[in-house]
Amino acid sequence: MASNRLGFKQFLKKVSGQKDLNIIIDSNILIANFDQEHTNHKLVSRFIDELEACAEVNYFTTVTTKAEYLDYQRRRLLTEGIFSLSSLPNVELLTDSKQVIYQMKMRRGKRVADEAKRVGHDEENFNSSVNYLRDSELKEVKKSFRARDVQNEIGWLKLCELFLVNNIEEQEILIDEFCTYLSAHDEKQAHLFNNRKIEWKNATSLSATTGMGYSDALILNMFSETNMDYIITLDYDLVYAVSVCAKDKTVVLPDSRLGDFKSTLKKDLERYSQVRLI
Repeated sequence: MASNRLGFKQFLKKVSGQKDLNIIIDSNILIANFDQEHTNHKLVSRFIDELEACAEVNYFTTVTTKAEYLDYQRRRLLTEGIFSLSSLPNVELLTDSKQVIYQMKMRRGKRVADEAKRVGHDEENFNSSVNYLRDSELKEVKKSFRARDVQNEIGWLKLCELFLVNNIEEQEILIDEFCTYLSAHDEKQAHLFNNRKIEWKNATSLSATTGMGYSDALILNMFSETNMDYIITLDYDLVYAVSVCAKDKTVVLPDSRLGDFKSTLKKDLERYSQVRLI
């Protein structure tokens, strides 16, 4: 059974010299490329550089991807800002806020240590998002702050102004300049779609077929409705779903991860084909 998965190296060889190469790029690739602290930053940024050196590339993505990217950056910027408050001059914190922030530092430290134990020396599979506070934890911190400043005591809105407002706008500009957002309603993109009408209920079917997250299903649904051949991702669920549900498409991923799918998907695809034939 032919595979519709390509490692970075294979892909670079295949597309070398191509012009006007249209590719859908997943949020985890964008995150790794633009977050220098991300475990896969060097791997992904090097791949992007090599790809742009060997082909003329147009990157496309969806509003779902943009939302995932900016939410990751929101968590990163707020986490870094919150943990830096104690080093800012003339800034006071409520005792409750100090205690909550300390608890969050301890939680994050334990998560990072547990993740390091899980992957051992396999840094490429380290989940970098554990470095940043979860949304529920950010809400805990937020509840411990007053909304407005009281003398030298910093309020939550001021904290957002300092660490989030300009920085997240810069992140949005960054990806808006890097990639184009797919829209079946944009006349200039009509040539990219097989069918101008996107049936969003198909995303539900894709999610139900493989158990993939709904955000990933929305991305795959859009990808499936285009005439583009390639999607680049680090996400296990998306690789799995493309292999099962979009066999006419090709998913591009790091070479070292190809082995994760070889035996698993071969067995699953054989079972899936047998079930479909009954």
